[in-house]
Amino acid sequence: MFEKIGEKLSAMVAIPTVSGNRNRTDYHIGEYREYLQTAFPCLFAAAVPTPVGEALLLKIEGRGEKKLPVLFTGHMDVVPADDASAWRYPPFSGKIVDGCVWGRGSQDMKGPQCALLSAFDELLQEGWRPGRDIWIYLSCDEETGGDTTIRAAALLKEKNIRFETVFDEGGTICEDFMGLLKGKAALFGLSEKGSLEYRFTANSEGGHSANPPANSAIVRLADFIHEVEHTEIFCRKLSEGNRAMLRGIAAYSHGEKKEKLLRASEETDDYQTLFELCPEARTLLGATIAFTMVEGGTAFNVMPKKAVLTANVRVASVETEGEITAKLKEIAERHDLICELAGGRDAAPESRADSEGYRNMSESVKEIYPGLPIIPFVLGGGTDSRHFQELTDNVLRFSPMYAAPEQGRGVHADNESADIQAVADAAACYYSLLKKY
Repeated sequence: MFEKIGEKLSAMVAIPTVSGNRNRTDYHIGEYREYLQTAFPCLFAAAVPTPVGEALLLKIEGRGEKKLPVLFTGHMDVVPADDASAWRYPPFSGKIVDGCVWGRGSQDMKGPQCALLSAFDELLQEGWRPGRDIWIYLSCDEETGGDTTIRAAALLKEKNIRFETVFDEGGTICEDFMGLLKGKAALFGLSEKGSLEYRFTANSEGGHSANPPANSAIVRLADFIHEVEHTEIFCRKLSEGNRAMLRGIAAYSHGEKKEKLLRASEETDDYQTLFELCPEARTLLGATIAFTMVEGGTAFNVMPKKAVLTANVRVASVETEGEITAKLKEIAERHDLICELAGGRDAAPESRADSEGYRNMSESVKEIYPGLPIIPFVLGGGTDSRHFQELTDNVLRFSPMYAAPEQGRGVHADNESADIQAVADAAACYYSLLKKY
């Protein structure tokens, strides 16, 4: 059914829809959109387009059933591949080798996108028409944090459109999830952490490095980093989404491990059991902070008058931006630093695991991947779906495409690739899912 899916993905990857500048929207997106119309003619013949900048917003009109529509979202842009010499094959070659398509975006997210559009095109060619309206939105600036999706969501809101489910990227079919579950599993993202950007500024009189002050700007920043890194300043608590994840893994576990997982999902303040099972589990317990940029001096022998530290906080639903900011400001003031919130958002609301969209996707996954565990979880990164949160009660962040461990490591890194059979299987899963609407 999807014999040419590898060739289509190869051509999609070969169009370098990349930009490091959020103000630029001409990075081959027009060429890419034209190719999609050629590769998926039945879809574009049937779809009703709505202009939203360089993005694609399409509606497949249903047969008039009085049911809420659904929305499938994704993005056409990709991150840069700065060091082409580090790649096994050129990052925008779309080269097919050993049953894989190699290149930037093959996993994130042209592979899943190719699968979804292939499923739509095949069904429409067969004469299918959904009972309800189905919308497709492909953004042009997800990777650079542009505002096109905000405008798309506002446009849909003006039309008073609400969705039963919004389907977006997030979880995949992976292996050995967090070392807690052996073998493959489908990870259904029910929520995503928020992302907050902070700047901490230290001011000083400066001077010659031969006569350094006791508390220079850089020293105060270093002391601040040390305190934050070695103090439990954030709320250490599992969100309901992460408790559901542990219960889901426990359902596919046995003996003592199963008992420990269930116990960890119920504990409120003692997570030693969880740490014994998974040292990485600290990322599940509330917010995390990463210090990502430092700027200051202009010469090796000059004390800077100003040094600035940037941090990224991934905030969970158990804590708010206001609470995080208050804690960081208190510590910053002790080190004579100015703390500023540069931007960001709180965690997304947690969607239900009993929604129609969740049930339909679960049934399709079980049909295409018999016996595959389905695990709900909370996504650490951000997706475009957050902009549509006001338009739905249910967001499912999941692409039904398998990524081997080394392929998962290639996302936003070197040697990104996608298995062609995995893309075809994902298309079959979307084909099954769409027929339910």
